[in-house]
Amino acid sequence: MKKSRRFVVKDLEYLIEKGWFRQGHLDEQRTCLMISNQSYHQYTDLMKRTKEQEEQRKRETSGSRNPQLTPEVREVIRSGEAYIQKIHACNEAIPGEEISAKISRMEMLVDKIFDRVEQEPESVEDLHRLMTYYLPTTVKLLEAYEDLDAQPIQGANILSSKQEIEKTLDTLNTAFEKLLDSLFEEKAWDVSSDISVLN
Repeated sequence: MKKSRRFVVKDLEYLIEKGWFRQGHLDEQRTCLMISNQSYHQYTDLMKRTKEQEEQRKRETSGSRNPQLTPEVREVIRSGEAYIQKIHACNEAIPGEEISAKISRMEMLVDKIFDRVEQEPESVEDLHRLMTYYLPTTVKLLEAYEDLDAQPIQGANILSSKQEIEKTLDTLNTAFEKLLDSLFEEKAWDVSSDISVLN
């Protein structure tokens, strides 16, 4: 066509947006045009399966980096990863940009908390409330939001409930930040001690 790749991609995006390719879709890398919904669904299914397989491999190797983990700690980490998956699934299902950013932050914080437990297994004792209350309640709220958001008519009660959940996510993220920070308390003491000795 004697046109740059960028030009062609922009042109195709414009044609798809205008409905001139009624079943047109571009892949994630913007390198392939699919001209039927069937081929696009096959592509998205393949991408989803590939991602799930990668996550499965990560889960299978989780804990192997620290072979000294007890069965109890391994179980806590496994449960934590299951909660992270549920949070991620809710984020995928909820389209709002602002709430999606909050959920993504939450997913990252919770993931970091369990990474820390894997590095310092004795810190698992600090996760009792997280495992028994905060994470189950978080998932329950996200699933409720997902259900409310899917309703075709957004009345006052639905909008009010969604706003309450969005505010609560901010509170939960603050709590998760504090918990993550507290897991580094001993490390901070060690650093202070070392610096005192050096001084």
